Formats: sequence, C-alpha cells, structure tokens
Amino acid sequence: MKKFLTCLFVLLKGLSLFAAENPRLLTIDDAVKLALENNISIERNQITLRGLERAKNHSWNSVSPSISVGASAGVPIDALSDSESKYSAKIDLSASLSLSLTANLYTSVQTAKLNYELGKLSFDDAVRSVELSVRQTFYGLLYEKENISVQEKNLSTLRTQYSSNASKYNAGRLSEIDLLSSEVSYKNQIPTVESANTAYLNDLASFKQLLGLEQSAEIELSGNLDEMIRLEEISLDGIEISSSKIKNLEKKIEAGKNAVLSARFSAYAPSLNASVKFSDGSWYTGYDGTAPDATKSTSLTLSASIPLDGILPWSSKSDSIASAKDSLEDYELQLKNVRTDLQLSVDSVLRSIKQSQSAIKSKQANVNLAQRSYNLTWNAYTHGTKDYLAVQTSLNSLLSAQLSLKNEIYNLIKSILSLENTIGVKFGTFSAKK
Repeated sequence: MKKFLTCLFVLLKGLSLFAAENPRLLTIDDAVKLALENNISIERNQITLRGLERAKNHSWNSVSPSISVGASAGVPIDALSDSESKYSAKIDLSASLSLSLTANLYTSVQTAKLNYELGKLSFDDAVRSVELSVRQTFYGLLYEKENISVQEKNLSTLRTQYSSNASKYNAGRLSEIDLLSSEVSYKNQIPTVESANTAYLNDLASFKQLLGLEQSAEIELSGNLDEMIRLEEISLDGIEISSSKIKNLEKKIEAGKNAVLSARFSAYAPSLNASVKFSDGSWYTGYDGTAPDATKSTSLTLSASIPLDGILPWSSKSDSIASAKDSLEDYELQLKNVRTDLQLSVDSVLRSIKQSQSAIKSKQANVNLAQRSYNLTWNAYTHGTKDYLAVQTSLNSLLSAQLSLKNEIYNLIKSILSLENTIGVKFGTFSAKK
C-alpha cells in the first residue's frame, strides 16, 4: 500500500510539473469563447432578458378573467343560549366571474414585445462589448510581447558589445571611456526589459480575470501582429451596416409610436366589462322545523364606459398624448443624428486604416535601412573608423524603427476592431489573408 501511494504521489507530481511546463495555448477565438462562457456581466444580462421574455409571453394576462368563490353561515345568538328554541340558520354559497376588456390590451402586448426586443439588443451589445474587450486586450498583450522581444534583443546586443569591448580593453585596444559607455548602455537596458515584463504580467493577470480563469492558470497566447501586414485594402461594398445604436433607436421609435397609440386608447377608447354571479342560499329551521327550499340566483352584468376627458385639450390624458408625441419626435431626431455620426465615424476609421497601412510600408523600409546602417556602423567600429557613440546612436535608431513598426501594426488592429464594432459586422471580418 505504501509503495502504491508513493507511486501515485510521483505520478501526480509529474502531471503537475507537466502542466506547469506546458501552459494552455489560447488563440483569439479560444479567448473569446472562454470569456463569453464565464463573464458575470453576460450572465446578469441573461437574467434580465429572461424576465423580459416572461413578460412578453404573459403580456395578454390583463384579459384573464377574475374568479372568486365565497361561503358564509349565520346562526341566531338566541339559539346558542337556548337549545329548546326554534331558530333558522343560513348558509350562503356564491361564485363570481368578471372580465374586463380595453383597447390598451393590444398596446400592452406590443409594449412587452418591444421591451423584449430592446432587451435582446442590449444583451447582444453586452456580448459584443465583452468580445471587443477580449480582442483588444489579446492584441495588446501580443504587442507587449513583441515589445519585450525587441527590448531583449537590444539587451542581448548591448551585452555582446560590452563583452567584446571588455576583451578589447583588456588587450589594450580600446579606451576606458568606450568600455564604460558600453557598460552603462547595457546596464541601463536591464530595468527597461524588467519594466516591460512587469507590465505584461500585470496585464496578463487582468486578462485572466476577464476570461474567468484562475490567476494560477498558465496560458500562452497564440498569434502574431505581423500577420496584419498582409491585410489588403478594405472595402465596404456589399456589406450591410447594422449599427447597434441605429437598431436600438429604431426599436425605440416603434415603442414611441405604440406609446402614442396607447395614450390615445386611454383617452378615447371604450372599455367593456362583463360579470357573472351565482348564489345558492339555503335556510334551515332548527329542530322540529322544516327546511324551506334553497334560494338560488344567477346574474349577468354587462357594462361599457367611454372616457370623455380626452377631448379637453388641458386634461391630463390630452397632455399624455402630447408628451408621447414629443418623445417619438425626439427619437426620430436622435436616429437622424446617429446615422450622420455613423457615416462620419466609418469614414474616419477607414482613413485611419488606410493611413496605417501606408505607414507600415514606410516603417518596414525604415527598419531595413536602420538595420543596414547599424551593421555598417558596427563593422566600421570594429575596424576603428567609427567611435562607440556612433554605434549606440545607430542601435537606438534601429530599436526606435522596430518599435515604431510594431506600434503602427497595433494601431491598425485597433482601427479594424473599431470599424467592425461600429458597423456591426462579425469580429474578424476584416482579417489578413493567409
């Protein structure tokens, strides 16, 4: 038994080490799926949506009849004190059913339906908001990893330069000032790399929380910013723009029209009422008396009422109609403004994307030039025709060009995500061809 437990312990430890050494690899789609499954905000919106759906399904319940059943009994007080006296006892049984019908039943059903559709739009917006956050954070982390990679390569280059200069200095072929300069550059780069790593780990922790993962979970992001360099020119031809703001306001306009109709029904439409009442009353005579026949009755009542105060222009119901019309007009103006803003936003984002694509091509050329310049400067330095300051300046230019290129690619990705979110298409619609 002891041997078995020992083997089991070794096995579990081996599995834990294997899991630690093999972090979970996440693509952008994997990350989105995790977030949508675990996000608390989405779960809360689902609860709200269920309530609106229930209200929609039961919106007709105002026409449901009201039913009541009653019973009563009566005994004279004298009969309780004198058991020899004759008395009459009464038992009543009754039942009633009433029904009310108004024109507002139609608008009530429509209101519940529109509220559910608005709730569905809000739920979809919440889902898209979470997905947008995941994608932005995912690519932001990829950018930070690229930055760390560039900084670490720079640190490695500076370390190599310092080591080479130390050897030359020990051989008497290099001045102390150049040795010290290379050492300062090398050691100054160390906290830069550490700071970049710390920022990445902090953002990665926030990303795990967004995905609903434990902080102890080991994950690795699968992706590369350079993939977007191959992105072709974006065209919106044939793409249906379905902004959530426009959809929301269109539903609100429908609700506004329904509210005007409801206010008019309340002010002018008649209401109908019907009720049926059944009563079974029985009298019983005490002791030697004979019980009379039970008295039964059934009645049907129908009534109709027509409100008249709606015709008065200063009445509250007349004011309700006017207020509903004002709200409807306001929604229509908002929709007109949103359509204009949407077109301006789309045009602006498209210009930003085109500018980023052009800038990426220029910055790629700058990286190649900076790399060539650094190589030539380093060769010249090794042959003694350039000082170390020229080498450092050239290396800084190369680092700046590399980081500028990565930053521009990241800006392009953010603009694309903004465009997809603005026009309401599926995320990933505008991606680079593989």
